[in-house]
Amino acid sequence: MTKLVAHMVPGLLLIVVFALLKNFVIPVEVTVQGWFVYLTAAVFIFSIAIPCVIYYLRTPPGIDHK
Repeated sequence: MTKLVAHMVPGLLLIVVFALLKNFVIPVEVTVQGWFVYLTAAVFIFSIAIPCVIYYLRTPPGIDHK
């Protein structure tokens, strides 16, 4: 489980950076547009789901790695 968290750390950092940019740098007019809402969802999906998929492809559930 700790290896999974290690795979997710870069994605979590990307989400934090994106949230800071969204709140402090990008104007509000841009953040309410439809394409930016989809971009936000894509960043969250790619930052969390893709590392999890990579982890589970490398180490399928049910295999003991001790």
